[in-house]
Amino acid sequence: TVGERRDGDMEACLEYLRENGADPAIVIDPHTVITAPWPRLRCQFGCESYGHNHCCPPEAPDYTRTRAVLDSYSTAILFRIHHYGASRMAWECARRLFLEGYYKAFAFGSGPCKLCPSCDPAGCRFPGKAIPSMEGCGIDVFATARAHGLEIHTLREMGEEHSHFGLILVE
Repeated sequence: TVGERRDGDMEACLEYLRENGADPAIVIDPHTVITAPWPRLRCQFGCESYGHNHCCPPEAPDYTRTRAVLDSYSTAILFRIHHYGASRMAWECARRLFLEGYYKAFAFGSGPCKLCPSCDPAGCRFPGKAIPSMEGCGIDVFATARAHGLEIHTLREMGEEHSHFGLILVE
């Protein structure tokens, strides 16, 4: 029944991610996710969404709060895709896991929220679908990906093929 955890729920989430282009989607220990103060500086001094998006800094939690959240979970799913949509996929996977009884399921996306053409300063139009970016919450995506054996490159190194990452916390 809905709300009861079953052994296949995590595997179903991984399969959903893979079917939608995740290469790879892996289960990791959230304690191995690397946080630091510098990713938010990259947002502040390099992204036009800074201060204009409810899922980005300064609205998003800082790295110390993110670290505390990560440390309160026992399992995470890290995935990489080569197209836009990591945030939508992470949200969908977390939603499915929540409905299957993983009441603490939470998702982090890639880059600024793109649910609306522009963010409403009065409040989020889609609070049930908006998720914060990994970078905006102080997650060092490069160091985390590399620590788990995943290739990641700067835009200059990649050329036209971009990598986007998502992270789902599961409990």
